[in-house]
Amino acid sequence: MKQVFKILCVVALIILTTNAQQNIRTLEVKGIGTYKAMPDIGVLTVEATIINPNFADAVKGLNVKTELLMAQLQMVGFKKETIKTTDFSVSKNMVWENNKNIAKGYIARQNIAIEFPNTKEKIGAIITSFMNNENDVRFSFNFILSSEREKQVNDALLTLAIGDAQSRAELIASTAKQNLGVIQHISYGTQNIVPIYKSAMLKSGIIQNDESLGFDVKEMTFSDEVTIVWELK
Repeated sequence: MKQVFKILCVVALIILTTNAQQNIRTLEVKGIGTYKAMPDIGVLTVEATIINPNFADAVKGLNVKTELLMAQLQMVGFKKETIKTTDFSVSKNMVWENNKNIAKGYIARQNIAIEFPNTKEKIGAIITSFMNNENDVRFSFNFILSSEREKQVNDALLTLAIGDAQSRAELIASTAKQNLGVIQHISYGTQNIVPIYKSAMLKSGIIQNDESLGFDVKEMTFSDEVTIVWELK
């Protein structure tokens, strides 16, 4: 009998606890943080191509063009070891003629990329180097955050999102004549997508005046969110 009594007491306690939990009133609020930051890193991407009837000559011609490009970039202040190849390929040069694709030699292509501190002066120096060089290439700029700056931005975003949720919850509770209790649950899944700003791809031969030298990069806008559930008293 004593064992049965103990079991009944435990069951009764579970039922009371469940009912108490079901009667808890809660308020769920989503907080959103928005933050603007200037990208502190620029990424220069350069594409060099050579078309030649002979496979080996296409490769050799591309190597010559790339060596000239490396020398040009080193003149701007880039170290050789920081210039990285991101893509290298050699394929048949297919041309559409007489309603069909015809192979006309080979096209060799190499892309290189290099990061640099984002300043208008540095961008201007890079563009000037292409103006003063006859090496026929295409180039473009991307703008991103450094790892350190990205962490700072993410921390600021989360702080803003939590503050926004707290502010909204306090306003809702006050308007509804309620009091916020303890936090029951926090849900966080980053919504922050780091944008990459890219300029138009330029061809070295088309830059003809100083008006193109350097430009101001637009601020990046980031967002993040957090959902918090409070108990209502």
